[in-house]
This record gives sequence, C-alpha cells and structure tokens, in this order.
Amino acid sequence: MNYQDHFSQKCCVVTGAASGIGYAVTEELLKAGAVVYMADRNEKMLAESAAALGKLGKAIPVVVDVTNEQQVKQLVENAASEQGSIDFLFNNAGIGATSPIEEMTMAHWHRIIDVNLWSVIYGIHYTLPIMRSQKSGHIITTSSIAGLMPFPYQALYCTTKFAVAGLSESLRHELRDENIHFSVVCPGEVATRIWGTPLIGDAVEVTPPKDSIPAEEAAKTILQGILENKGFIVLPESSSQLWRQYWSDPIEFDSFMLEMARMRKETQPWAPVKAAVTG
Repeated sequence: MNYQDHFSQKCCVVTGAASGIGYAVTEELLKAGAVVYMADRNEKMLAESAAALGKLGKAIPVVVDVTNEQQVKQLVENAASEQGSIDFLFNNAGIGATSPIEEMTMAHWHRIIDVNLWSVIYGIHYTLPIMRSQKSGHIITTSSIAGLMPFPYQALYCTTKFAVAGLSESLRHELRDENIHFSVVCPGEVATRIWGTPLIGDAVEVTPPKDSIPAEEAAKTILQGILENKGFIVLPESSSQLWRQYWSDPIEFDSFMLEMARMRKETQPWAPVKAAVTG
C-alpha cells in the first residue's frame, strides 16, 4: 500500500502550513486526495500558498496563531464539524534557536515554549476527544534531531523538542489500544525558512546548510513513515545514522558533542541571523 491510498479522502489539519515542511506535507496530502486545513499565522504567505496548492485539491486556509489556545481549539473543532472527522493532525509549526545560553532572556524562553510546546499541547488536547469519539486518528508532531540528542548552544530548542518527543511517545503507548496513533518527526537538516527565523524578530534570508535535503523529500519520508505507523520518523538518513551512533557509543559521542560546542563557540553560527535582526 502506498501512502496516497492511506490519505485519500481523509481530513488533515496541518499547522505551519504556509512554508517549509508544512507546505510540502500539504502538497503531498492534496496529491493523495486528502482535504487539508492549512493553518498558519502569516496571512499573506498562507493565502499565496493556498492559492498555489488549490489546483491540487481541497486546501482550506485558516489564519491561526498556534500560541493562542482558543484559535487552535476553533481550528480543530471547525475542521471536525465541517468534514465529519479529523483523521490526521500535523502539529508542525515551530521555531528554532541556536545561541549562547547567557544571551537568552525570559522573553526568548516564553516565546519558544509557547510556539514549540504549548501549541502542540493545545492541538493534542482539543483533537484527542474528537479522535476518541470517532475511535481512530493519528497525531503527528514535528520535533527535531535536537529532540533526540542534546546539541550545544541549542538549550532552549532542545528543551522544547525533547518535550514534544516524550509527549508523543508516552501517548503512543497509552492510546494504541484505542486505535489512536502518534508519530514524532525528527528532521535534521532540511532546507526551510527556519534557518533564518529568529526567536524574536522578523525572518531574514539565510542559506541552509549545503547538505540540507529539500522539504519535498522530507514530506515524502514523513508520509511513508506515517503509513508504516512509525513512532519516530528521523530524517534524512545521515541524521538517523547520527542518532544510532549516539546510543551505540555514548563515550565517543560525548567527545563529538564537546568538539561541536568548541567549534560553535568559535564560528558563532547564530551571528548572521542576530546581526540581520538587530543590526
């Protein structure tokens, strides 16, 4: 069975759908014949994205700030009411952060927890009763490879991404017998706008790492992993290998992380984004 059949005629809700992985997942879902509620806070970009994808199928744009509990509640309840079910929820909206811990303020902490963790909690909290009532459903949350391994200079990001990975895994076991499934997506380097989006401030143009995979490739891997009901969907393969190494040789990996910390301290990969936002 291919994943096109798995998603055909299903109701899907995707947050962070106007760009990046959310956009690519939406595109693949529409090609498969799903009805997709595209949620995003950027009204202009969302309208443009929905218009571009509308020719593929039923793409329904909804302007939603995922840090607003009532807006998330309304999103999922309206989708269920209009379509008769929510078959798949993609908790995809998120924001990155790479910076020294001493430069992080309480405003940064609140922002990243609101976007990366509370939005996921809201989505699960209000979707779960619907899925329990219909006795089926699948909730997919985008974490990160930084939700599986503690990368230096990403303490805030790792805090939130470890949290949603643990949340998804706990519920996957708790609700499996109710025919409600959970998957956590853990991308490594994917070419999206996250590289140029600071925690606080406007997005800027930043070139993703050279070995980043296209969002379209990531989307296909994600949907195939959902079809196979994987708990963890780690991508690309280089990140999956790194994760396996992390568990198989902790002493060697500890040295690897120390070297990464020293390298990041010297090269300051967060500097271009910070300079562009504050300069």
